[in-house]
Amino acid sequence: MTLQTATATGRPARARGPMGAYGHLLAIYLIWGSTYLAVKLCLSGPAPLSPLHLQVLREGCGALLLACITAVRHGGPGRLSWREAGLCALTGILMWVGGNALATSCAPYAHSGFIVMAMGTIPLWCTLLDCVLNRARPTPRVLAALPLGLGGLVMVVAPALSGQGAIVTRHPVVVVLVLQLAAVTWALGTVLQRRLAGRLRPGWTAAIQMGVAALILGGASSAGGWSVPAHVGATQAASFAFLVIFGSVVAPASYIVVLRSFSPEMASTFAYVNPVVGVLLGWMVLGERPAALAMAGMAVVLGSIALMMRRGA
Repeated sequence: MTLQTATATGRPARARGPMGAYGHLLAIYLIWGSTYLAVKLCLSGPAPLSPLHLQVLREGCGALLLACITAVRHGGPGRLSWREAGLCALTGILMWVGGNALATSCAPYAHSGFIVMAMGTIPLWCTLLDCVLNRARPTPRVLAALPLGLGGLVMVVAPALSGQGAIVTRHPVVVVLVLQLAAVTWALGTVLQRRLAGRLRPGWTAAIQMGVAALILGGASSAGGWSVPAHVGATQAASFAFLVIFGSVVAPASYIVVLRSFSPEMASTFAYVNPVVGVLLGWMVLGERPAALAMAGMAVVLGSIALMMRRGA
């Protein structure tokens, strides 16, 4: 069965990719759905790291490991033009300094499931940015879906803003705004990254992006001075290993394969599954029971995404 989608601008998009691309799509569905639970576990325990230090270690280790694996399997990255190198660095900053690091900074103050739900608006922002950057009129279906999705977002964040159930323990307005800024910057990086298609192997793209992000975040963190904790719990160690191996090596490389095989909107549909995985894991592992209104809002957001991506859109 052929799967078809259209971009936000109404142009046909590559929705059906090679069969192997669907395996990469499944990987980002499941891995990124559990990432923020692993982040919360890393930030707790006998010797908790700060969110900034966690990002530096995670992205630095992930970049080195992914670069080594890619070099052994495929050789060096080859010669890049200044434009390509700059675009690779820019998308790394947007996605890993902006999107991922900003979302991680909210982990000490919010339920992991809430963070995943709030980040579920990424496909909406992808579609809107695709319209703006391509200077084309959105289709009527997109015009209907965007306000519907934003209305669902209001439902998702309303319980947190009202202080219901300690979903966000401190500064709820700031946390919500930071999470949406994270979603927007990740979406912008997603749309821009397609311009690198075919110019650099996925593993090298992700390694360079995370390496640039680790250098920037490392520079920011060095001002305060810090050291790696001497004693960490088993849960912390396992969570960190998961973040490095799966969250920072497998998933980013898979995401780039997906970006090169599908449209930006299709590539961003990990937001369909991530909230479900994230909420269930947070509930089962940490007892983070989601608010009913937030769950209803998430259903509205996913419905708006489905409307945008309906066959023949």
